[in-house]
Amino acid sequence: MSDSTSRPNRRPRSYGERPSISQDRHYVQVMVYGDCHQRLRELMERHNLSASGAAHHLMRLGAGLNPLPPLDQHHGH
Repeated sequence: MSDSTSRPNRRPRSYGERPSISQDRHYVQVMVYGDCHQRLRELMERHNLSASGAAHHLMRLGAGLNPLPPLDQHHGH
């Protein structure tokens, strides 16, 4: 199975996704009000993000953390 020709096609990385490193990952499931959902959808469409990527970006900003690439280049605050 070490044959490099049998390697599956990999999808492009999404927001803030880094190469596979052994680190803990945490999953969060939330319910949001309509205004928050609307902002999430706008961010997803504007930057071609998944719902998870857009939510992660907004949580980082709300926590006072810097955005991850590629949105660190678009962040104007």
